[in-house]
Amino acid sequence: MPKLRGLDEWVKFKQKILRGIWEDRLIGYLDPGAEEFLVLLNKPTLLATTSSCTGRITIIEGKWHWLRDEARIVFKSHSPIESRDIVSVVKLLGSSDLWIKVTGPIIHFRTPRLLCAMRLLSHARSSGFKHSGIISINRRLGHVVEVMSGVQLMIPLASRGSSLISIDELEKLIVTINEALVEGRRRLEELSLRISSEPGPCEL
Repeated sequence: MPKLRGLDEWVKFKQKILRGIWEDRLIGYLDPGAEEFLVLLNKPTLLATTSSCTGRITIIEGKWHWLRDEARIVFKSHSPIESRDIVSVVKLLGSSDLWIKVTGPIIHFRTPRLLCAMRLLSHARSSGFKHSGIISINRRLGHVVEVMSGVQLMIPLASRGSSLISIDELEKLIVTINEALVEGRRRLEELSLRISSEPGPCEL
């Protein structure tokens, strides 16, 4: 990111960020439907999103889902799923350790104004993103705010090839999994509306 010496430099930087969002959408790097939230989140002049995940459901193969070097994502969806999605993966990887994981939205912002960062945190926490915080304070490069909710599920599906969940239990589990994903989106929608309608110090 370029060093910021004034609002002119910030506006130019933000315009570049916004162009990148639409380019990412065209080439498929952006989560499906993310642009509708990003338009609102970037509406205040002094806020710019630098990365975004609107929430997703994944199935992870590995003894422990948190070991990045020893686990891999074998299924991913940004939309509600059906039981057959899970069954097909379990059948394909029958001798593996498998986990299903739901993660809520995570958005990173930059702003040249600390008061704007504080207003963003207030909106985030009011919208259910309780795990948000300012992760970098830098007047020359812009302050970085990470917005993250506590929406998360991690459930073991299989251990050493043995299924841990019956078909009947799986049907009930799918309902909970999809509800968690939708709850994360609901919070993101609320945050987007708060930011766009009440920019406060994030507007010039």
